[in-house]
Amino acid sequence: MTSIEESVGRAIARWVRLVAGRPRSTLLWAGAFTLFALTVSVLRLGVVSDTDELFDPTLRFRALRIEVEEALPLRADTILVVVDGPSTLSAGDAALDLVERISAEGDPFVAAFAPGVGGFFEQNGLLYLEPSDLDDLADELARAQPFLAELRRDPSVRGVFGQLERATRHLGEEIEGGLDLASVFEGIRAALRDAAELEPHPDAFSDLVLSGAGDDGRTRRFVIVKPVLDHGDFVPGGAAVDRLREIFEAVDYAGRGIEMAITGDLALKAEEFSIVEGQARLAGLASFIMVFAILWLALGSWRLIFGAIGALLMGLSWTTGFAALAIGHMNLISVTFIVLFIGLGIDFAIHFTMRYQELRLAGTAHLESLEETARGVGGSLVLCAVTTAIGFYAFVPTPYLGVAELGLISGTGMLFSLFASLTVLPAAISLGDSEAPLRTPTSRGLSLPTWSIERPRLVVTLAGLIALAAAFLLPGIRFDANPLNVRDPASESVQAFQELVADEVVNPWSIDVLAPDLAAAQAIAEQAKSLESVEEARTLASFIPVDQEEKLFILEDLAFLLDVPAGGEPAPAVLADNVIALRSFRRALLALKANSEDPTLDAVAGRLAADIEAFVAGAGPDEAMMRALHVALVEGIVDRLRRLDRALMAERVELADLPVSLHDRMITAEGAALVEIYPKRDLNDERALAEFVAEVRGIASDATGSSVYMLEASRTIMASLKQALATALVLVGIVVLLLWRSPRYTSLVLVPLLLAAAVTGAISVLSGLSVNFADVIVVPLLLGIGVDSGIHLVHRYRDGNGDRRGTEGLLSTSTSRAIFWSALTTISSFGSLGFATHLGMASLGQLLCLGVVVMLAANLIFLPALLVLAGKQPPEN
Repeated sequence: MTSIEESVGRAIARWVRLVAGRPRSTLLWAGAFTLFALTVSVLRLGVVSDTDELFDPTLRFRALRIEVEEALPLRADTILVVVDGPSTLSAGDAALDLVERISAEGDPFVAAFAPGVGGFFEQNGLLYLEPSDLDDLADELARAQPFLAELRRDPSVRGVFGQLERATRHLGEEIEGGLDLASVFEGIRAALRDAAELEPHPDAFSDLVLSGAGDDGRTRRFVIVKPVLDHGDFVPGGAAVDRLREIFEAVDYAGRGIEMAITGDLALKAEEFSIVEGQARLAGLASFIMVFAILWLALGSWRLIFGAIGALLMGLSWTTGFAALAIGHMNLISVTFIVLFIGLGIDFAIHFTMRYQELRLAGTAHLESLEETARGVGGSLVLCAVTTAIGFYAFVPTPYLGVAELGLISGTGMLFSLFASLTVLPAAISLGDSEAPLRTPTSRGLSLPTWSIERPRLVVTLAGLIALAAAFLLPGIRFDANPLNVRDPASESVQAFQELVADEVVNPWSIDVLAPDLAAAQAIAEQAKSLESVEEARTLASFIPVDQEEKLFILEDLAFLLDVPAGGEPAPAVLADNVIALRSFRRALLALKANSEDPTLDAVAGRLAADIEAFVAGAGPDEAMMRALHVALVEGIVDRLRRLDRALMAERVELADLPVSLHDRMITAEGAALVEIYPKRDLNDERALAEFVAEVRGIASDATGSSVYMLEASRTIMASLKQALATALVLVGIVVLLLWRSPRYTSLVLVPLLLAAAVTGAISVLSGLSVNFADVIVVPLLLGIGVDSGIHLVHRYRDGNGDRRGTEGLLSTSTSRAIFWSALTTISSFGSLGFATHLGMASLGQLLCLGVVVMLAANLIFLPALLVLAGKQPPEN
């Protein structure tokens, strides 16, 4: 043991004797400090759920995104509501209705916009179809013209059933326009049921009847919602998400066949943070319970267990108070520090109590045991705390703020945990009858394998071969930069977004370029379209329909064909007229059933005839029921025909005619214009992502957007990882070397660490585990754990004779058992994260558990073998 170690050990022994001699006052002061820390935490500690805040805002890629978001505020921090309806018209109506309701709400909403919906698109929407699609529409409407003309002439229940009766009596399976009678009959049955209950749904039947007239079945529309952001809220924007769900429920869109889902950037962030925060708490609780159970197995003494737990909880409280004062908030990564603190912070208490227990069971008195424990393990505990803190602090200078903040909190937490273990723990176990005999724990019977000491050369040779194989596999480590892949796949926002991406409805990996004006934006868009990796580039001018002259000519012909605006006032039809039409149609159904050779149509016709008989039975339907039937069968069709009339009266669209809501999302107040550029290839391929970004940057160096952000974020994370790893290894090596003044023993600590890191990386490659933005903290954690275990083992070895004799009983000492039980508490703590539904947390827990297991094997198998071989070398001067 060096003079520095001896001095540190003596100083700690004096401190431990001091607090053990005054246990009540020590615990009183510690409790008061804990209360202060908790108060500060409650008053000052906030949360930041924005994943953008994980990176330094001065980074160029982040600064460019901030510039675009400030210039076009309606595009930033938005919620996307996916409106799924049985038809384009019904989905559009629901989206427009939601926009109007949100606009009337005010707080917590700023604005709402439904692309492709509203008065402008209702009048000019047909101009956005291709000429060939317009020709197809013209053909469909021409075939349906007789049916539509009759509905215009008599838009009533009588008119509808009169048309259907004529079609039925001709025994045709289709009426004009290609309408399937079996489907229409089922639609009428539903309308009769709704009318009998006075709950008509006008969209259902009109969608069915006009599905061949420019509608293509179930369709999605979108509503982009800009919420009020209160960054003092636990989850900014969460109030808007909650209010949207209340609106969905109150309006009962589902009852109209409309499905709505909430996703988008802000919803994904808000839901992710809520899930992470909630699951981090559950993981923390599970970790605490598991640690408590393992402590019972390891120590078997309530006095020691409660002393260790008390020190752990006080150290955790102090660390939380420090986080509140030093940073003021938790981010998406640092919120997991509680689990990490429990898994690592308990190590100090385990090593202290197990050495103390070893001495007590050997017959040493309480105070002497405490002093001897402090002298024996105090120096190694200090060294472990410092090296673990260095592993965390190494991230503090990096621009990856998410881990930098975690590093500052957790690094300081290790020092708080050390102080608590050397202050609260000795004081707690000195209360009451401290000389009472301790129960022999189950852990005393733990026997670690010693074959690595017996065959050291074989172990080292095998370790070398494993290291060589791992080195070949390490280049295969894959970093997954897609933030969507770390979120909870069961959450509503992720499911909705993944579905849109899978159906190619949206392409989230665009690049945005802010040009000085629209002309410059158009020039950039034209250049981008020529790039090999680009699928599409658009500006505000892209929303002006092309080939307008040709399309307007087709619409003019259609308007003439359908005699727009035709119809006039509805023909008067009283209740009796409608009942007569119903009964006449029923007779036609019975005739169809008797003469048709189609069993499916016969069955539907029979069921519909029975439904009509029930509807008109006895005195027949009253005015309210017939009015409801009119709403269900007629009003929707009349409304669709009016919309068709308006769409056929479209006029030429110029730039100034585009909606303000669209203009304000593409043009800044100063006149700068946005260019949106979309990739041709799947950007889950990292090479494709890099090529796409590089090509676009070749024509616009200030490009930003999700693709640029994803690429640069991954590069920042990897650069931070390399910087922190190099810094930590160098600093840890220097600290250990300065304390021990032995390159040999310093190497004995670091070599197993490097081996374990390589093997962990290789296993992750073989198992298909990819590294994500949260997994970066695995590096400092494993560095701290590995160095700690190595320091303790080498320290105990040096306390022997530093030769072969010092290794013979090494694996049967309290130090080796403490390493094992500490690793077990760490695995149980991190393992709780592995069961999280949030994939980032789960992969973090799984990778940490894997790393700890490998690290444990390296320190309890490989390191003892190295120590045996080192003991055969000449001693260092």
